[in-house]
Amino acid sequence: MNDFEELYEIERECFGSSWTSEMLREEWDNPHSVTVTHREDGRLAAFALGKVAADEGELYQIGTLCEFRRCGIAEKLLAELHDKMREKGAAVCFLEVRSRNAASISLYEKCGYERVSVRKDYYPDDDAVIMRKDLR
Repeated sequence: MNDFEELYEIERECFGSSWTSEMLREEWDNPHSVTVTHREDGRLAAFALGKVAADEGELYQIGTLCEFRRCGIAEKLLAELHDKMREKGAAVCFLEVRSRNAASISLYEKCGYERVSVRKDYYPDDDAVIMRKDLR
């Protein structure tokens, strides 16, 4: 299995295939995208995917296999993703997260993100919290 196939397997496990393989491949191959990964025992255990446009970054997804959660991997991936976004010229990074996803919101706040707004009914069953982190 190659890196992309492993990444797609994590996406499916973590998000239930919220993205098709084609959508994920398109972002994976996009020169404006930023992807960081983490391996444990030779296999892909986690990834973070985002994009930079002008001076803004956006975190699209961060996923960690269940058996590797709560080990600090996501924090390390976010730090690495932010560094790569800065290298591409990003001064800020945005993300959206389900309002009921307390664990993710806590992680993002721990990593320096602040809540900036809420998009009502963004998801079929939930609102989205928009968060921002200054990368300067």
